[in-house]
Amino acid sequence: MTNINNLERQHAEIRELITNISRSVDYKPLEENIDIIVKYINTLAGKITIHMNTEDNFLYPALLNSNNEQIRIIAKEYKQEMGNISNLFNLYKNKFNTKSKILNNIETFSKETIDILSLLQKRIEKEDKNLYPKIKE
Repeated sequence: MTNINNLERQHAEIRELITNISRSVDYKPLEENIDIIVKYINTLAGKITIHMNTEDNFLYPALLNSNNEQIRIIAKEYKQEMGNISNLFNLYKNKFNTKSKILNNIETFSKETIDILSLLQKRIEKEDKNLYPKIKE
């Protein structure tokens, strides 16, 4: 099975980027931070891609075959839910992964950034509190 410590480390890195993006978006005028915001978004996209590939290819297949029924049920639910989150994040990333895309619609960018970062944060918390501890038992 996948090393949970590695996944937890990835969560910490993703949380740090979420915090950095949130702070940068809160700073006004937003245009002054646009270059760093683009860098953070693209770095976050890379880290999320690696993390989801690890989960999809190693963690969830093992959990879905677990002898522990509770883990199998949680894994099935989380895997389905993550597919939706992944799609939403990819739409967001493709919409706002360059300076010009953000500057063309700053208000939409700000709102969608808050929404997607909240969704990612909640998902990470859910795995950290409900799934990873059960795996470690």
